[in-house]
Amino acid sequence: MREQPGFFEVVYTTRALRRFRPDPVPDEVLFQLLDAAIRAPSGQNAQDWRFIIVRDRTVKERMQTWALQAWERYAQRFPDIDSLPRTQRLSLRAVEHLASHFAEVPVVIVVCGLRGRHTTPGGSIFPAVQNLLLAARALGLGGSIFNLALGDREALRQLLGIPDTNEIFCALPLGYPSDRHGPVRRKPVKNVTFLERWGRRWPFAEAQPDEGWQGRWLQP
Repeated sequence: MREQPGFFEVVYTTRALRRFRPDPVPDEVLFQLLDAAIRAPSGQNAQDWRFIIVRDRTVKERMQTWALQAWERYAQRFPDIDSLPRTQRLSLRAVEHLASHFAEVPVVIVVCGLRGRHTTPGGSIFPAVQNLLLAARALGLGGSIFNLALGDREALRQLLGIPDTNEIFCALPLGYPSDRHGPVRRKPVKNVTFLERWGRRWPFAEAQPDEGWQGRWLQP
């Protein structure tokens, strides 16, 4: 059995995966994901994140209905998906698949936080979300933020008994993926980073390979 990947391998290979096998996610695995999530930084140490584990098929079916409605609106931007570049085409088809099969996802985590607690909404919530997604990758699961399924937040609030004091920030469908983990393709650091002021190139980054240092951490 292959050892669990190290930190940098996890970072370089965590991608949004949206197709899942039907295998259930055990409670001990979910606990590890959430125990990792709550290690994230939190403004004023408020720790106001709250996570709802959703396995109920009825709730997931409602969320699938909202996801399909949102997908139909979103897909109008792309009248001919099959003619798009491969990376964009595959991403959109994966979103379409998840919207159509959301009720079959083994588990969904709905992430909430106190309304108005922080100056930047979500600023103390999404670090925990990223921790959770990285932990999922480390344990062989896949997932992504998938807010098409939050089309009717008030109805979902009623379904899950979420108090008005809390805002729903995102939904995380999780499972053992039928697609593969990374590596991921990204724009080079030199193209997205400036030195001291906007537009000033960073000589060190200019000298690095376009694929970055992933070769240091990924097995050939």
